[in-house]
Order: sequence, then C-alpha cells, then structure tokens
Amino acid sequence: MTRWSLVGIAPVVLIALGVAPEPVSAQNVPPALDQYGRPIPRAIPVERPKGTQGTPGSAAPKPAKPPEATSPADLEEPGSIRIAPPTTPRSPEEVQIDIADGFYAKKMYDSAAPEYERYLGMYPAGTGRPQALFRLGESYRHKGADNAARSAYETLLTQFPASDFIGPAAYRLADIYYQEKQYHDAVVLYRKASVRLKDPALVNAAKFFTGRALEGEGDKIEARLAYEDLLTATANNPFRDASRLSLAKLLKDVGRNADALKQMQAVAKQSENPDVKIEATVQSGLWEEESGTPQLLAAAEADFKSALGQPGSSRWKDIAQLELQRLAFNGGKYQAVIDAYEKSGAQILAEFKPEWLKLVADSCRQLGKPGDALKYYDEILKEAPGSEFAKEAQFGRLKVLYAADDPTLTAEIDKFVAVNPESEVRDEALLMKAEVYFKKQNYQDAAPIYSALELSRQLTGNRKGEVLFRLGWCQMQVRNIDSALKAFTSFIEGYPGSKLMQYALIQRGMAYESQKNMAGALKDFEALIREFPKAKERELALHQKAMILGQQDDTAGMAEAFRQLLRDYPNTPMKAQADYWIGFEDYRTKNYKDAVPYLEEARKLDPEQFWEKASIRLLEAELDLEDRAGTAREVDLYSKQGKNPVPPETLRWLGKEFSKAGEFENPIASLCRGTAGGGKEGSNAGDFESAQKYLDMLTPRAEAAPEDFKLLGQVAHALGNYQAAVDALTTYLKSVKLPRPRAEGLLILANSQIALKALEEAQSSDDEALSLQPEGEVNGCARIVAGDIQMARGNFAEAAKLFESVAAILDNDEVTPAALEKAVNAWKAAGDETRSKKTLNTLKSRYPEFLQRKRTAAPGATDDDSNKGLPNHPQHKQPPATP
Repeated sequence: MTRWSLVGIAPVVLIALGVAPEPVSAQNVPPALDQYGRPIPRAIPVERPKGTQGTPGSAAPKPAKPPEATSPADLEEPGSIRIAPPTTPRSPEEVQIDIADGFYAKKMYDSAAPEYERYLGMYPAGTGRPQALFRLGESYRHKGADNAARSAYETLLTQFPASDFIGPAAYRLADIYYQEKQYHDAVVLYRKASVRLKDPALVNAAKFFTGRALEGEGDKIEARLAYEDLLTATANNPFRDASRLSLAKLLKDVGRNADALKQMQAVAKQSENPDVKIEATVQSGLWEEESGTPQLLAAAEADFKSALGQPGSSRWKDIAQLELQRLAFNGGKYQAVIDAYEKSGAQILAEFKPEWLKLVADSCRQLGKPGDALKYYDEILKEAPGSEFAKEAQFGRLKVLYAADDPTLTAEIDKFVAVNPESEVRDEALLMKAEVYFKKQNYQDAAPIYSALELSRQLTGNRKGEVLFRLGWCQMQVRNIDSALKAFTSFIEGYPGSKLMQYALIQRGMAYESQKNMAGALKDFEALIREFPKAKERELALHQKAMILGQQDDTAGMAEAFRQLLRDYPNTPMKAQADYWIGFEDYRTKNYKDAVPYLEEARKLDPEQFWEKASIRLLEAELDLEDRAGTAREVDLYSKQGKNPVPPETLRWLGKEFSKAGEFENPIASLCRGTAGGGKEGSNAGDFESAQKYLDMLTPRAEAAPEDFKLLGQVAHALGNYQAAVDALTTYLKSVKLPRPRAEGLLILANSQIALKALEEAQSSDDEALSLQPEGEVNGCARIVAGDIQMARGNFAEAAKLFESVAAILDNDEVTPAALEKAVNAWKAAGDETRSKKTLNTLKSRYPEFLQRKRTAAPGATDDDSNKGLPNHPQHKQPPATP
C-alpha cells in the first residue's frame, strides 16, 4: 500500500502559515530544505533595535513587519536615510557610519558593505560597531556571501554579548549553520535568539527552528519537547499548526501512535487554514487505517469522507478518494471499487490514477472476471508504462492467467522475469511457474525452480516455508531421497509453526524409512502422533510406527500401535492389517482366546492378503484352546480353500475328541461288550460321524499313524460302517507287531467281522488274539469275543460257557462283569432259566457297582430296575440269532 507522509507536503503548510521563504532573486539564493523537504527562512531583515538614536539626516524608521512575515520585524527607527547638510557639526566617525547607513537604507548592499568595513577598520572603539557589524553581516547575506556574513555575525556575538543586536545576529547565524546542516551549532544559536529577541512572533520563530535543528541533529526527544513548548504559546504564534504536525510525526516515529493521532486530529479540528485542515484530516485517516482495527478503520473511512466534503480543491482529496477505495478493496467490497471508478475515476489526478486502476483490476480478478482484469491491467501499462504500478500490473496479469490455467502462462512468466530481473515479485512469478508444474505433477521440472527459490530473499515467512516443503515433496516423487530429507529438515527446523508441519513429518519419516533409518522415521512418526491429534496423516503415522516396530521384532509395541490405530480410527483402511498383527501377537503370546476374533476379522476384511495366514493360526489357536467345534469349523473351511493340507495333529485331535464318549473312552470295556464304542447316551455321547469324517481326512495321508487307523476302525464300527472298520483295522494290523496292541486290534476287527457275519474270519482274528494274550484282561476280552462268535452261530450254551470261563480265570471290574452279563443272556437264549438266574445272582453279589452303573446309564431307569432280569433290560438286547 502506498502510504502518505509529511514529506513534500510541508511547503504548502508553511506558505499557509506565513513562514515561507523570500522569493528568489539576484540578491537572494533559493532557500535550503530541512529533513522534511520544508524550505527554511533565510532572510530576517532585522534592523537596529528600538531606541537606537538615528543620525541627523537619516531616514525615518520603518514600521515593523507584521508577524505573518517570514522573518522578525524591522527594529529600525521610523524614517529613511537622507543625505542633507547637518545642522550640527558631525564627527568623522558619524559621517562614515551615515554613509554606510545611507547605502544600506537604499538596499545598495554592494556599496554598504565596504563602507561598514571601512568604519570598522577606522574606528575600532566606535560606539556604532554593534550596529555596523550586524548590518555588514546583513549586506553580505543579501549578496550571497555567507562566509563573510557569518564572520560578521560571529564577531558581533563574540565582542558585544550584551548588545541589543545579539538576538537578531544569533538568529541569522543559526540560519546559516542550519542551511549548512551544522545542526548542533544552529540549536545553540536558535536558543540564544529565542531568549534575546523581544518580539513574541520572533521568539516563536526561533523556538520553531530550534525544533527543526534538533530533528536534523537526530535528537528527536528534545525536538519533541521544543514543539510541545511552542504549542503553549497562543499569541503571535503562526507556527502552531506546523509544530503540531511535526510533533505528531515524531510521536509516530517512536511508536506512540495514539498520541500522534491525537495531535494530528487536533490540527484537523483546530486549524483555520483549509489546506492544512484537509491534509491533517486525511493524514489522521491514513494513520487510523494503518492500525487495522475495525473501530479505527471505520474512523479512517469517516475522515476520508470528511476531507472530501470540505471546501476547496487539494491533492489530499484525491488521496482520500483513493484510500476510500483501498478500504473497500481490503473489506472485500470489490464491486464497489469498480463502480466508484466508473463513476469518478475520470476526475482523479493523473498521478493517482494508475494506483486506482490497479485496485479496480485486482477487484475484477478477485471477482473472477479475468477479461475485465486484463483490460484494466493493460490500461495501466498503456498510461503509466514505466511506473511501479505498471510492474505490478504485469504481475497481476500473471495472477489472472494462473487462476485461469492459461497455457501461455509459463511463457509469460519467462518474459516477465527477463524484462524485470530485479523486480520485487520476480521470485513470486517463478514460484507461480513452479506451482504450474507442481499442479501438473511435473515434479522433474518443478524441483529445480523450488531449489533456486530456496535462497530467495524476496520470499519470506510462510511463503519461504512452502517453497521448502514443495521442494522436499518433488524430490520425494523423483526419488532424490537425500535432497528430499535436506529440504524437509530445513522446513521442520525453520518453520515449526507451519500448517504444513504434519505433512512434512510424515514425508520425512517415509524418506528415513526408505533409507532404512528406522530410528529417524520412528521419531518423526511419533512426533506427528503426539503433536497433531487431529491430523489425517496421524493415521498413516500410527500404521508406519507399528510396521517399523514389527520389523524391529518389537511385536508387543507393534500390536499396541495397531490397537491405538483401531481405537482412534476404527474405520481405517489398514484395519485388516491391524487386526491380523494384533491377533498374531496374541497368538504368539498364547493368548488364543483374544487372538481368534482379530484373526477372523483380518481374514474377512482382506482375504487375498490374510486368509491363508490367519486361517493357519486360527486352526492352531482353536486347537490350543481345545475348542472342538471351533477347530472343526476352521478345518472344514481351510480344507476347502487353504493352500496346504490341514495339519495332521489337528485332524488326529478332532478324531479323538469326537470319538470320546461313554464306554468308548475305555477300550477294554468296549472290547468286552463287543460294541467297539457304542457309547453312552446324553451330553457325553460321542459324535462318531464327525470323528470318522476327520479320520478319513487323515488316514490317506503319509502322516497317518497306526493308531489313527485303529481309532477309525473303532469309530466306523460304532457307526455300523463295518466294512470301513475292517479296512481300517486291516491297515492298522499291517504295521503293528507288539502283542497287546495287535491283540486289541484283532479283537476290534473280530467284532466288525461278526457284524458282517464273516464268522470264520472273526474266529481267526480272535484265535490270534488269544494266542498273543494267553492271560490277563485282553485274554478275557478275547474269550468274550469267542462267545459272541458262538452266539452269532446260535450255539448259546457253548457261548454261555465261554462267557462264564472268564469269571473263572479273571477278576476284573470291567471284563468279568461284562462276561457274566453276556452269560446271563446266553443261558436265557439257550432256554436254561435256572443257570441264567444263578449267573445273575453271581453277577449281583460279586459286582453290584456294575449293575448300579447300568441302571444309572439306562434311560428312564428307576430303583425297581434292580429286581428286573438283565435280559429284559433295554441296554441288553439280545443279538440276532445266526440263520
């Protein structure tokens, strides 16, 4: 924003105040300017002080000039110098001074000066020396001989310190020193003049220029005090407005903005000079506008409008008009700026028109009117081609083209930079070019421009930070990782408060990670997680942190990071991965119960990546949890979709678990009853179909063990799949040679052969078992099987004898009562009720617990069941007779 100051304005004020310099003439050189560009009074026609006796024939004293003159009043006595015969004799001294005064009165300074010099040389003790020295100085001053004038004034001040001419001489000498910028000497003399001059108007003039000299010396505090002192003088003080203006400026310079504004507003309110009033009103508005606060901005707008409403014409009115448009622009009232120009723009002074045009063009650009904006920018270039506003218009055109994605923009930028290599917005233009490439993802061409702008002195603050960030981004995209790290590090360290910080941290972290600098990456990710709780990039940072910890074998830390990710971002696209690794860590630490739901979720969300890995661990987890249903479910699923066979131990465990039930849990009891497992009823009943299903999956594989075939045979027999049982047991017996295991397998095989009515094969199997186990419980079981074979053949009495033989050679809580029970049924089948009851009594007396277990296990059993005969009990149905 173009700001306005007192520089170049004060001459108008001084003229209005009546303190303007004398007109330039052959006898008067142009006035010097002070540091504000204000002309300094040079001529103060000070004459002999009042009361000085004139010589006979001298002119009558002149009247004093009014205070509004540019210098102190003439102190000569009335009349003019006349050449006439004296009425009384005149001394030579008086004659000489009269001659000099005569020339002086007629302003014949070239003639007066040598006559005064002659008088001073001839009469070193003359009474008129003070007057002669002063007028000699004045004559030389009018001639422009400042050095000679200064010498005369200095002699007067030195030799006649009590003279009435000291005040005027001090003022004149101060004026010379001031023009020569010897401000310190000028201050001393102005102050001396202010106390020795008699006229109040002259005293005020000396005080005013004391302030000016102090400003020139750089002592602004003393200058301010001088102006403040001058403001207390209300009479004969034409410097009041000028002093207040200067005081306001000094207060502004030291940051006392409120006090400065107060003084400026006082000038605007109290001045009786229209030009000064307008100037002060506009200046007040400018200072209010600088504050930027809503209240003072409103006051500034009011001041500018007040200035425009005051009578008279002034360039300050054009300034006010322009500032009103600036306020409208800054307030977003772009259309108002355009409308005001179309209404009044033609009347504004030419010096202000380019700036107003720029506001109009910028307003069009803001309103998205690129055509109108370009029109006004082009008008500036036409009407003020060499001005600063023309350069700004050129840059404004680039902004319009940039907003419109104009394909000619990069060429226009190159042209602008070539024509304006030293422009203050050169780097902004280059940045615009880099941004064009960046938006098109042309990172290769954008990177070198951002790199050059990294050293820019024109781009500052956040703009410089954005350049560094963009440079790092481009370098990442083109895989210049070292350069990217350098750029991001400069950005992070130099612009800690930037709104781009979270993006820089995630990018630098990724760069570190690509270089295997996991410590650096982890530090950046953790800083992002900690310091930017609402940043979108925090989600990615948590994920990357977890992955790095996993790579460092810190699986507990990895799982915790993934848990935090799911807590803070439950819908994260990385949920499947988080679920898997949390489940994996729970599985690794044997926390199988917690692992299962995470692994199931991971498999569900991302089957392509996690189905296989999660399913394998779910199989193992369910197995370790001994969850039969869960393990079976996972086996069923994996057997259909898995890439590998189900682990054999899982199938084996399921086979065993599903076959666990009732008597099947006791192989000996099973063998003795010939059921091969027909287990208990109720909740503990075995699921033999499931058992056979999983054993069928296991036994064809090379990992199958002999015991797997044995169990399959038992399960198949329990299900009535006798041929399958025979096949499985046949395979089992091929690899089993130890006597007892082989004997047990043979007995199970024999039972299945009995069921298939392959009685000869059953007898062969049983005979081999008897030979392998000639005594003991297995032998007892073999005898029972032999009895079962006879029962199948219809030889009931023979069968009963075989069953009773077990009781004769073996006392076993499982085998013996089972044999006696079969004997009871066999004797009854043979029609021998007596022996059947006798055997039943033996059973009841020797093994009451066995019968109690039978009653308890039987559905609907009551206490009366103890009096019933075993053959009629529902648990002991007679096997079918052999045809």
